[in-house]
Amino acid sequence: MYRSIEHLNFIRKQPCIISDQLDSQACHIRILSDAGVGLKPSDFAIPMTYYYHRMSHDIGEIRFFKKFNINPYDFAIFYAKNSPCKKITREHLEYLNERKSIYERLYKNR
Repeated sequence: MYRSIEHLNFIRKQPCIISDQLDSQACHIRILSDAGVGLKPSDFAIPMTYYYHRMSHDIGEIRFFKKFNINPYDFAIFYAKNSPCKKITREHLEYLNERKSIYERLYKNR
C-alpha cells in the first residue's frame, strides 16, 4: 500500500486529464487496485476536475475510461515517474506497469 500526501498534492497541481483545466482533484484508480470494499487504494492517482471525478463515480470507472478511451494506468505511470515524491520505487512502477497490461487485456476492446 503506497501513501503519500506529497504525491497527491503534486497530482492536484496538474491539469485535468480530460479537460486540461486546473483545479484538479487527485482521483484514485480503483480498477485492479489493491483496495478492498470500503478501502481506498494506493495513492497512485490521476488529476481530474470535480465534474469528471464525479462522472467517473456516477457511471463507473470502467465505463468512464472507455468513454474517453483512456487507460488510467498510463497516466498513473507518467505522474509517478514525474512526482517529486521520493517514496516511489522501481517496485511501485513495476506494479503500475503490470496493472496497465492487465487493464489493456481486460478492457481495451470490450
